[in-house]
Order: sequence, then C-alpha cells, then structure tokens
Amino acid sequence: MDQPSVKRSRHTDNPLPQNEFVAESKTRPMELDPVRQLAWEIASISLYFAEIHQIWASALGISYPQWRILMALTKPAKEDGVAVNIVAKMLHVEPSFVTSQSKALEKEGFLYRRPSSIDRRVVQLSLSEKTRRQLANLIGQQTTLEEFIFMDFTAAERSDFIAMLTTLKLRIGKVRHKAALDCLGVVLPSRS
Repeated sequence: MDQPSVKRSRHTDNPLPQNEFVAESKTRPMELDPVRQLAWEIASISLYFAEIHQIWASALGISYPQWRILMALTKPAKEDGVAVNIVAKMLHVEPSFVTSQSKALEKEGFLYRRPSSIDRRVVQLSLSEKTRRQLANLIGQQTTLEEFIFMDFTAAERSDFIAMLTTLKLRIGKVRHKAALDCLGVVLPSRS
C-alpha cells in the first residue's frame, strides 16, 4: 500500500506536524538563550489558548474580547460582582473598553451591570444565569482538555508548576518596568 506523501523538515527526517507553531518549535534551532526560549514557548501557549477561547466565544455568539470579560467574572467575587476597573486591570485594557463591551454583553443578556452598594459611581459586573448555564455546558469540554494538558502531572506537580509560572509572571512584570525605565534613560538607585 502506498503511504501518502508527507512533507519533511529540513533539519530532521521527521514529518512536519500539522500545526505551524509545533512545526516551528521542532525545526527551530535550540541555540536560543533560556529567556528567549521561555518567551517563545509562552507566546505559543498563549496563542493556543486564545484560539481555543475564540472557538468557545464563537459558540456563544460573542467576540474573543467579550469572552475574556466573561472569564474574568467567573473568578471568585463578592456577591455584588466585580468592578469595571478591576476587570480592566485583570485584562490589561482600558476601563472604557470594558464599559462599552459590558454594555453590549448586558444587552444580549450575558451579564448584569449594577452600581456598587458601597459607591454608586462604581459599576459592578456579574454573570447572568443564562451565561452560567452556557458556561456549564462548556465545562465538559474544558475538563477533557485540562485532563489532557496535565495528564503527565500529579496534582502536586501541577500546583508547583502553576506556582512557578506565577512567580515568573511577577518577575517578568518587574523586568518590564525596569526595561521601560532603561529605555527612558532613568537610572534606579542600586540596592546595597
């Protein structure tokens, strides 16, 4: 029986995977310094998650940025919801963007916008029951994906891995600020 022709990598005799990001990671020279390699892998993982979330957003009939707002509201929150400015900080966007998108989501019945019981100027966002039901329908798919993603990890290893990523995120955030200051020519006092 004839085998279908398979495109081969220039660097190896292995068949190229279908996904271009996986293909590039297999053929990319491994001479990158650890920070650049980490950045590349994290960026690739982020793109994969964005694609998955875009599919789920499409299933609900909303945009990917609107999906992200709904996901920010699934985090444990106070009874009366999460303030617009907090959601904006979580998503690294302007509060005005969250305001406009949340108004569209409220119009479609995905969330509620209510003034805070403490400060009436603050708008609190919370998921509607309709959205909670729709998200519950996606839980099965999410659980299956999570099981596959972490299939080689014990619960403790998964927890440790996520904790390490959180530590890296915090450190990279600090480096980002230092890089910005360096580009502006600001010299920070050394810590002695």
